[in-house]
Amino acid sequence: MNIPFVYNLLKAAKITAILSFLGGTFLLIAYFYNEGSIAILNLGIYYTLFAILINSILFFTLFITLMHSKVKRKKILRSLILMILNVPIGFCYVGVIVSYHLP
Repeated sequence: MNIPFVYNLLKAAKITAILSFLGGTFLLIAYFYNEGSIAILNLGIYYTLFAILINSILFFTLFITLMHSKVKRKKILRSLILMILNVPIGFCYVGVIVSYHLP
C-alpha cells in the first residue's frame, strides 16, 4: 500500500471525525439557544445525512485499507474507532432533541 496515501487518509479521517463532532455540537447548541428553531432542526437533519455519507465513505475506505495494508495498522484502527465514536454521540444528540419536545 502506498504510504503517502495511508497518511493522507488518516489525516482526512481524523479531521472529518473532529469536524463532524464539532458541527453537530454547534448545531445542537444553536438549536437550544434558539428555543427549538425548526430552521436549525431542518439544517441539522441535512447536516446529519451529509455527515453520515462522508463518514461512511471514509470509514469503509479506512476499513479496506486496514485489510490490505501491512503498515500503520494501529493508527488505522484508532482512526476507525474515532469515527465510530461519533455514532453514539449522534444518537445521544437525537435523544436529547426528542426528549426536549416531549411534554
